[in-house]
Amino acid sequence: MRRSLSYLLAVISLFGLLGAGVGLAANFTISFFIEQFVQPGTDPLDSTQIGIMLLVAIFVAYTAGPIVAGIAGAWVGRNLPEREALAGIIAGTGGFAGFYVFIGLALLFTFSVLAEFSAPGGGGGGGGGPLDPSGLVTLMVQVSLLTGLVGFGTAYLTSRID
Repeated sequence: MRRSLSYLLAVISLFGLLGAGVGLAANFTISFFIEQFVQPGTDPLDSTQIGIMLLVAIFVAYTAGPIVAGIAGAWVGRNLPEREALAGIIAGTGGFAGFYVFIGLALLFTFSVLAEFSAPGGGGGGGGGPLDPSGLVTLMVQVSLLTGLVGFGTAYLTSRID
């Protein structure tokens, strides 16, 4: 039981570290492009280039979840040979829960760059943008389920084969 919990926490921690890395990489990259393409004092989202970069960063963050789950699942499956169900449950649960940590950190660091460069007195809030934040939540739930399934399947297969 203790070993299983250690693997579960390791998978969730892996998601957290990679989420912070992806988010900070997006933060630094978008910050660089804001400094290159946006006039000081203007809203960074008024720039088409910055809007595209932000959408790409979000896309990469969401699509990286199943990839991380596959890697973590293979690792768990390899460390629990001939215990397919246990390996699958650990990696699936870790992938599902870890994805929330991953995407939370990735989006937090990605969007925090916009607050740094927002126009003074601009208020920064409110609609008008094409991106619906509630849609990101729905997408998060959908991708977390997929991520958990990928983790489960990869761990199960790797444990069975190894």
